[in-house]
Amino acid sequence: MQTELKRMLTGRTFLAAWAIACISLFLGQTYPDLKKVLDCGTFIQLLEASLKSRFVSFTLPVAAVLPWSDSFLQEYKSGFLKSALPRTGRRHYVEGKVFSVLLSGFLVWGLAMCTLLFVNFVIFYPMEIKETIQKDQLFGFFTKAIRLGILGSILSTLGGICAVLSESSYMAYGIPFVIYYFGIILHERYFKNRIWFYPLEWITPSGNWGPNQSGLWLFLLFFLLVLTAVMGGVLYDKIRWI
Repeated sequence: MQTELKRMLTGRTFLAAWAIACISLFLGQTYPDLKKVLDCGTFIQLLEASLKSRFVSFTLPVAAVLPWSDSFLQEYKSGFLKSALPRTGRRHYVEGKVFSVLLSGFLVWGLAMCTLLFVNFVIFYPMEIKETIQKDQLFGFFTKAIRLGILGSILSTLGGICAVLSESSYMAYGIPFVIYYFGIILHERYFKNRIWFYPLEWITPSGNWGPNQSGLWLFLLFFLLVLTAVMGGVLYDKIRWI
């Protein structure tokens, strides 16, 4: 599994996806008048606001699936899989592949959020009123960042399932994007009160999900667990005859 993660993190596609995520977060921010003294915590507020932008909305599924969702397909077509399976065993290969695909979507957006937070801190914090940053603000930011990462994991795992079933990289990249935007369109045009299939609501919730958004956390984790189990099942079935 360590080798799998190392290959994923050092791949060109992971770097490209991280760059796409960083650029979209940067462009999604609405920048204040730098001639004035800024409120304490502005560097956090700017990044939080960018999560609702069209830039992030458009690139979220792209950056999530790009790093590793079709990795099984590439290994299968290149012949790498036939040499790897005797060394690792089918079960360990499936476990490592599913975990790395899941983690790729989370890390791309998690690292992008950390990168932009650092950049914002360096640029804007010196211009802010020097007060203690509220714990609630920090907690709210990190919960949004984690939910963004979980959504990235959901999309990357969905892409992995599509790669296994379709044996097409185009389907691995395209189907999660289509499903993601289909949910947004359905919500914005027809079902404005149905927040559970609106992906942007999962990051910055505005509806009633229960105390401390507990219903949202349970929904996301259950969704991810189901997709993880499905990917593990279809992948194991696929390599059974290799």
